[in-house]
Amino acid sequence: MLTSEVLASALVTEADYDGTWTVNVPPDSQMATPGVVPDSQQELLPKIELCAKAGDASRAAAEALRWQAFRQLDQSEEDPIDLPAGDRVGHMIFVQEFLLSADPADVEATFEALRDGLQACQGKIPPGEEGPGESEPMAIPEVGEDRYGELTTIQEAGGRAYWLLHNSLVRQGSVLMDLQVVDIVMGKGVEPAFTTEDIGTFLTTAVAKLP
Repeated sequence: MLTSEVLASALVTEADYDGTWTVNVPPDSQMATPGVVPDSQQELLPKIELCAKAGDASRAAAEALRWQAFRQLDQSEEDPIDLPAGDRVGHMIFVQEFLLSADPADVEATFEALRDGLQACQGKIPPGEEGPGESEPMAIPEVGEDRYGELTTIQEAGGRAYWLLHNSLVRQGSVLMDLQVVDIVMGKGVEPAFTTEDIGTFLTTAVAKLP
């Protein structure tokens, strides 16, 4: 089992990906050691949300997750969607990486439970606060000992934009990694920023840094 400090040192940084990236300041600023997640800050992290079709073991695994290291990188875009005067056309892009380490057998069991839950929830997503949407399998490189990829597409309320959430779950020895590459797309004719090959590069870069 690896310490939180060792895991934090393996997180992706601004220099690891092409383009201009910055560390999202609020999460790191609330951590005594950048990237290390203390117990008191667990509730600030995004959660793996599973639908009612997921089994009890899968939902329990998602609820029990205690990530030891986390970082969000935001990409500086030439055409961001948060321009003034309501001119929201383009992209908002960020990458979130989550890491934990435990006994390899426990990590394997957690991976399998989360994968099974995510698979059970594939398909159409009914409208809620946002939506509608759809979740489907996503091909990813053969990294780690086990891996699972999923793409979730969600419309913003009102249909002004849509979110592409590329999620990769990887097990490697005593380490479990969840890597999310998010592209929020707004504007008529604006195409997604990333291909499947691009997402594979994000993932292989992150896995290559794992201890």
